[in-house]
Amino acid sequence: MKNILFSLFIILLGLSAPVSAITDREDVMKWCKGHSVVASGRCIGFMLAAEDALSLGPVEGVSACIPGDITLKEMYAAVLDWLPEHPEAQAKTGLGLVSQAFAARYPCES
Repeated sequence: MKNILFSLFIILLGLSAPVSAITDREDVMKWCKGHSVVASGRCIGFMLAAEDALSLGPVEGVSACIPGDITLKEMYAAVLDWLPEHPEAQAKTGLGLVSQAFAARYPCES
């Protein structure tokens, strides 16, 4: 029983490690180009969060009309094509950056 409690304590201690409050361009690029399950999961999480947020309205002043049948592969392509071409976007949040990438690929018709 002591071993289980000690293991749980170590796991929880690791989860309380300090994390940057704002995800930036470097984080999103690292995660979306990452070759680990954790990195891919973070990238997918940001893409899906941006998709959900954009379905409710603009994110950081940006709107996008993402197709309902978009695939994860298409999401990755939108983000990984746009980010390297827009280094000036460094000051935006991760969610804002992904939203901008989607807006560039999937603009709303006026």
